[in-house]
Amino acid sequence: MNKKQLIYFLKTAELRSIAAASRALNVAQPSISQQIANLEHQLGSQLFIRDFRGVCLTENGERFRRHAESIVRQMEQAKLDIQQSEAEPAGRLAIGMTQPIGNILAVPLLTSIEKLYPNVELDLSAGLSYRLVELLKAGDVDMILTSPDSSDMTGIQQEKIFCEKIFIAIGRATQNKTFQALLGRPFITFQELAEHEVFVTDQRDSLGYMLRQYEQKTGITLKHRPPYGQLMTTLQYVTDGHGLLLAPSSAYFHIKKIGLIDDVEIIEPKLQRDVMLATHADRPKTNLMTAVRRQLLTVINKVHQEGLWQGTLRG
Repeated sequence: MNKKQLIYFLKTAELRSIAAASRALNVAQPSISQQIANLEHQLGSQLFIRDFRGVCLTENGERFRRHAESIVRQMEQAKLDIQQSEAEPAGRLAIGMTQPIGNILAVPLLTSIEKLYPNVELDLSAGLSYRLVELLKAGDVDMILTSPDSSDMTGIQQEKIFCEKIFIAIGRATQNKTFQALLGRPFITFQELAEHEVFVTDQRDSLGYMLRQYEQKTGITLKHRPPYGQLMTTLQYVTDGHGLLLAPSSAYFHIKKIGLIDDVEIIEPKLQRDVMLATHADRPKTNLMTAVRRQLLTVINKVHQEGLWQGTLRG
């Protein structure tokens, strides 16, 4: 298996036609057909279904496509990293973040990287913690910002960079008298919180996983309510005064800044969770990754110092 085979395979999969891939790559069609056939022989599996309309990927072809994209990206980045070890970082870096982390870090990270390193392209995605681990293991992202959950972290290198406080967020416009009684309070105990229904992700995700640990430790079980898909939808529901959200301040800081949400810190015990920067242990740490990590920590320090992300810096 070589890079040429992977490029021919990926271009054919993208265009769904060997003839179209031949024109796009300016390579003879029989050469592409032969390289794909060699690749299928080496893998011991058919990658394409061929008919008069062109080609489409088999199930194994779809599976291999993800690996091929990751391998080609890493090969290109490795070449850049060697060539530019003493120069300005360049290339593409894919980063996955949980939705609250992406909410507070994505824009300042993107804008600062664009200013500092114009030849760097960041590809940011957001998702639940266990999905991010899956993406990292599959090679679809180069690093993730997440918190502990029940995922198997074998082969994953983790760096604790922050410990965030967990709050209850309440819409200030609420007409619910029970919710109104919480407005302006600095604290609520875990025992008191059990009297209320709260929005929280399920146990596969880091927030639901963390809450389950506290419930087992205290013997107190909260009333869980599943979020409405994307974070923004649940935030709108809470802002309008219809529910309570269990979350770090990173999830709603922008709404609190304009006075639409109040928050109450949870104590006895204090709820908090680690935030980690995770990479695959078997993949090299490139010059680009080092530069982005450094700027990422700078951004985290800034939003923490501004009081937007409540918690404690690690390291």
